[in-house]
Amino acid sequence: MIQCKDGHFYDPAKHSACPWCVQPFDVGGEGKTTPLRPVMEDAGKTTPLRSPVAAPSEDTNISGAEAKTRPLYAAHPPAPGPLPVAFPAAGPAASPAGLPAAVQAAPPAAPTTAPLEPVVGWLVAMQGPERGHDFRLRAERNFVGRGPENDVVIAGDPRVSRLRHAIVTFEPRKRVFYLSPGDASGLVYLNDELLDKTVPIAPNDVIEIGDTTLKLVPFVTADFNWS
Repeated sequence: MIQCKDGHFYDPAKHSACPWCVQPFDVGGEGKTTPLRPVMEDAGKTTPLRSPVAAPSEDTNISGAEAKTRPLYAAHPPAPGPLPVAFPAAGPAASPAGLPAAVQAAPPAAPTTAPLEPVVGWLVAMQGPERGHDFRLRAERNFVGRGPENDVVIAGDPRVSRLRHAIVTFEPRKRVFYLSPGDASGLVYLNDELLDKTVPIAPNDVIEIGDTTLKLVPFVTADFNWS
């Protein structure tokens, strides 16, 4: 081993000049170079992590001999692999909605319908645009008019008021029919007489509203009742 003018040691058998002085890294100014890090051995050899004269430790052997060497830089850890995929436990087949197929396959409940109101009689059109048509009457109040909101709809007669031109009432306790003028502007006639109050009506009585003539045909009478 020989020492260069800058104090670096090197092996002349391996290098014709100081390998440290020819490094391209200039830190001393004026063209002088210096090694990137201090070395204790020839180039290419590894440097002990601890001094050979240090007390025995995990880096030296039991007899205190020269410390073992290891790379100065640790290797990169392996790249993490894909995460395991968790599969759901086996169970009943599920539908896209998240419910068991058995629940999805259940038939829908039948729609509820209003109870049937038994017919108590009819109004039969004898004259006018609705001639030959019959209109069902039910218990209690039946509103007569041109609009679909009424119970008895006489749509073909433009002279009939749209709402409540007349009211036909069936009183179930006595089984009696009554006729009343409605709250519309149209007039009501009973057996050719102007009606201005509520009066009882009998079978075959004639009711006139607009251009329509109606006749009462009872079904529930003193001899028959639905109850």
